[in-house]
Amino acid sequence: MTDMKELEDLLDLCMARTEGVLSKEHWEQLAALKGSARMRRGFVGEILAVALAGATGSGKSSLVNALCGQDVAAVGVRRPTTSRSLAVVPREISADLSLFVDRLNVDDTIVVESLDDVVFVDLPDMDSTVREHRTAVEAALRVVDAVVWVLDPEKYADVVIHEEFLAPLSQYADQFVFCLNKADRIGPDVAGVTTSLKEHLIRDGYLDPEIVSTTATSEGGSDMAIESLMRSLDARLDHKRTAQMKVALDVRRLASDSWARLNANFEDLAGDERETAAVAMASFVSLGVAAFALHHDLAEPAGS
Repeated sequence: MTDMKELEDLLDLCMARTEGVLSKEHWEQLAALKGSARMRRGFVGEILAVALAGATGSGKSSLVNALCGQDVAAVGVRRPTTSRSLAVVPREISADLSLFVDRLNVDDTIVVESLDDVVFVDLPDMDSTVREHRTAVEAALRVVDAVVWVLDPEKYADVVIHEEFLAPLSQYADQFVFCLNKADRIGPDVAGVTTSLKEHLIRDGYLDPEIVSTTATSEGGSDMAIESLMRSLDARLDHKRTAQMKVALDVRRLASDSWARLNANFEDLAGDERETAAVAMASFVSLGVAAFALHHDLAEPAGS
């Protein structure tokens, strides 16, 4: 079975064989992924980073408060919008997570006693017209291990959310849980809305999306019915498996893209340049195969 250490070694090999072959920008992307894989291996089995993403008024902040068992995220009153990103970190290991939290690039960090081995990230609203909010969401999604997509009965079919976020990220389906929030406000229509949401997600590329319902029993704080979401997180988001699968998918995508970039100009090369490019391409094939094998082995126990 391929393991994370082998993946790191192959990333090192690819870097050594492609410096000066790939563009500087793309080579730096390779270096950044190597650093990310190495850092995440240090936390695999110890910490899981879960982001909550959603549109304005979906209830992300209220859910973060409920999951933490205390008020950590401000809940909008006049205009329910999250304009700043927030990371909630377990106190016991907060000192060990400084580099990881830096990579999340959040605006605020709160240390709490109520969490043991999970970092929750409350992201800015996805449908915000403020470009900085969108940038923060996109950046965090490249770092966290799992995402709870919070959708409410009124905006679950929002075109921006589906076309600009969910559809392009469907290959990360194993890391996603979809939460239909404020389910109490639609009463007997919950089943119909859930079915409609599932149809939208299937069109986005999610073959079997898991959808849970939560109930907003208060306007804020921790008083919410979130049992279904807690059960889903406990059952599906196994720390070690989830973190490793995320890294394996990122590596596989990069290996495929790098091979394609080199192959596009391969016929124009000759002599030593052609030989160097061929060696680099072979390295990316090995890297991609290893990443695919790791993801496959990890997905098998979960039936993914």
